[in-house]
Parts: sequence; C-alpha cells; structure tokens
Amino acid sequence: MDFLDPNKKRSNKIKLYVGYILVAIAISMSALVLLFANSGYRLDTEGNVTQNGLLFVNSHPDGATAYIEGIYNKYKTQGKTDTKFDLREGRYRVTINMDRYRSWQKELSVDGGSVERLAYPFLFPEKLETKKLKEYPAETHIVSSSPDRKWIIVQYPNDISKFDVFDTSNLEKPNSGFVIPKNILTTGESQNLEMIEWSTDNSNVLMKHTYDNQVEFIIVNKDNPESSINVNTLTGQKPYAVTLKDRKIDQLLLHMSPDGLLQQFDIKTKIFVPLVSKALAFKSHGDDMLVYVAPIENNQKQVEAHMKTKDKDYVLRKLSADSNYLVDVAKFSDAWYVAVGASKDNSVYVYKDPLVILSSDKPKAIIFGRTLRINNPQHVSFSANTRIIAVQSGQNFAVYDAETDRQTKYEVHDKFDTDRPAEWMDGHRLISSTNKTALVFDFDGLNQQKLMSVDSNTDLMFDRDYKTAFSFASADNNGKFNLNQTSLQVKN
Repeated sequence: MDFLDPNKKRSNKIKLYVGYILVAIAISMSALVLLFANSGYRLDTEGNVTQNGLLFVNSHPDGATAYIEGIYNKYKTQGKTDTKFDLREGRYRVTINMDRYRSWQKELSVDGGSVERLAYPFLFPEKLETKKLKEYPAETHIVSSSPDRKWIIVQYPNDISKFDVFDTSNLEKPNSGFVIPKNILTTGESQNLEMIEWSTDNSNVLMKHTYDNQVEFIIVNKDNPESSINVNTLTGQKPYAVTLKDRKIDQLLLHMSPDGLLQQFDIKTKIFVPLVSKALAFKSHGDDMLVYVAPIENNQKQVEAHMKTKDKDYVLRKLSADSNYLVDVAKFSDAWYVAVGASKDNSVYVYKDPLVILSSDKPKAIIFGRTLRINNPQHVSFSANTRIIAVQSGQNFAVYDAETDRQTKYEVHDKFDTDRPAEWMDGHRLISSTNKTALVFDFDGLNQQKLMSVDSNTDLMFDRDYKTAFSFASADNNGKFNLNQTSLQVKN
C-alpha cells in the first residue's frame, strides 16, 4: 500500500510539486505571451519577432473603403470604415475611397505598441449640387450661423437693421426675419454693422455699430428683437471693445482702450468689476479663466503674459513689445491649454496646465511649453473640439495637436482672397477662399478641396450634421447675390 510506504509517499509528493511548478510555468508563459501579444508583438512567417501597432480608421460618411499600403514594404490591406488594422511597425499610406466621392489620403507612421486614430476623414462629393435659397439685390456685410448651426442670419443689403433668418433643419419652411428696433441704433449719416460673436443660447448676437466715425456695441435677440440692448447706453460707457464672458449675455467684458482698463459688467445688477488696469490683449474662458497681456512698468521693450483665475494673478512669460499679440485659451481632455505670442517674436508659445506650476510653492520652477515657430504670426485659434491649435501668417500655418502632442508646419499655395484668418469648419478642418471659391483643408494642410462659389467676405456655413453647406455668393454680373445650399451627400 503506497500510502504506508514512506519512499513512495515522498515520490508522489515530489511529483505533485513538480506538477504544480510546471502548471505555474505554463500559466506564466501563457500570460507572458498574452502580454506581448497585447503589446503588439507578433511572429512573422519568417520566424522573426515584430511589434505591431493598431490603426483605427473612420470617415464621414461611413462605409467607405480604407486602403492601407506600406511605403517601405509590399504590405497591403483594406477594410470598410469604421474599422481597425493591426499593422507592423512602419510607415503607411492610407487612402479612403467611396463611389462618387473625392478620395482622402494621408501618410503616417505606426509605432510598435502604439494606437493611431484617423477618426476625422471627410469625403466631399465629386460633383456638388447647389441650389438657390434666396436672392439678394447686392452684397451684404453679415451672413452668419449660430453655434449650434441651426440658424443662419443674413443682413438685408439696403437696410442694416433688417435680417432674414433661415432654419437649416427645415429648409422647406419659408425664412423668417427680424428688425433691430430704432431705439437700439444711434442714427448716423454713414453706418455699418459688424458681427462680434454669438451667445451660446443661439438667440443673442453681439454686434459692433460704426456710425459717423463713432462706435457703439449692441446685443440683438433674433427671437425677441424688443429685448435687444445698446451696451453703451446701458453701461454709460464708451468701450473700445466688448466680448461676452463665457459667451453668455449676462456678463460682459469691456475693454476701455487699446492699452487700458478691462472690466466686467453684470447686466442684471449693473455692477462693474475692474479686472486688469492696463490690458493690451486678452481672452477669457468659462467663469474665471482670463489670459491677458500687460505692459511692464519702465520697460518699453517687453510685456508680460498673465493668467488670472478668481483672485489669483500669475505671470506666465515675457514677450516682445509689439502692436499685435496672439492670445487664446481653452480646455481639452480636462487640461487647460494656453497660447500666447507676439508677432515680432515669430513664435507662439503653447502651455499645458501652466497653473499647476504657477500656483505651486515653487515659484522658480520652469514651465515647459511648445514653441510654434512661424514668421510674423497674425492669428491663433483653437479648433471646434479644442484639440488643435492653429497659428496663421498669411498662407503659412503652424499647428499643434494636443491629442498626439505633435507639431506640423505647412503652406497653402492657392492664394487666399482676403487677409481674413481661416475659419474652423469643425474639429479638424479649416476653411478659406481662393478665387471666390471655398477652400477646405485638413488641420495638417492635407486634402485641400475646392468646393462651391462663395463671397470672400463671408463664411462657409453648415447644418448640424454637415450634410449641407450654405454659401453667400455672386449670382450674376448685375451685382445680385444668392444664399445657396449645397448637398454634401451623394443621393442614391
């Protein structure tokens, strides 16, 4: 009987422990193999160990075919968007095609163990079908869409106080309109209205009224014009510039002169709150974030970029004293991004969460940031999803992608019609015009597409789902203009 034999008991125990050890080794090896496989490691047909990366590809519209072609190898594959590719480390050309749509293409590198996402490709129809929504007797100054892209307002050419309103979600419905009350606008021999910005309520619009070499600011409510207000009359002030705080109409930021007082005004309580005694440029975001540029006492060659939040004010960096400063701030993926620069410095500096360092107990700690170098930068802006920061100087762009932490520089060779900065179409594309034709291009300068005719002084607009584009363009040689709609979807 084995259980009475000490030698056999010892032998069985050794066999049992050896079995445990072998099982543990097998489990460990399996876990290690799975770990390496999850990190992208593969064994190729020649027995070599390689590390793969993942590439996710989507498109608008979806259902397009994505072709993947290795640039330094003969690898090829394809799939229907939305799709995923498991690719060996290397450089690839991605081409997205769909019947009766223009191709989209990009080259990119896939690193082993990394995940790349191309979720933004936009396919435009090969042939654009444009039809007239309404004809106007002449060019106008204001054609603008609301932040939610549901409403378009068009100023009537021969009456600066009269506007048409179009509902992009129901184009079969006749357009409505509104008239700015006479008591809101000061009468002048020569006068002009200029768009400043929409409120996020999609009803109120801040405008600048220039009359007889004087300026006043008004807030117009398109749904209830009688509730419109004259900011100058309400505040008893004559500000140099006005913006909506957090894009809401209950709080205004009044800049009293190009290098003067910046103050906050509460429309309900009529209370003024001084923010900065001498501001050269500024940009606010949310309830309590303000980035501004201020002069340095007894220093004519430099200025300081500041961050102000609640009752705390921090110096971010010094800039060269100049006539043009670039300032913007936004939040992306729960982090604050700040962009500041002076045209003279040929650079714009981008910082991620600088307040973490500025507000710490280490006042001499170095704040690291990205430097976007470009000659004579004139404009900086965040994309609609705040992921991309674009700096423009004429035809040249320097771009920073906050998601991938990468920079890109490029030049658009088709000459823009005006000096107006390129506008963001969405989170990944910019729009301008060339030869009175809308020009759309990806944030990295690729996939430039010429679309429909457009008046170079107005923006190309879209409906909520980017299925339709709207443009204001010359109708004929008699000086007439049309508001047009163009389908961005191919009909079966």
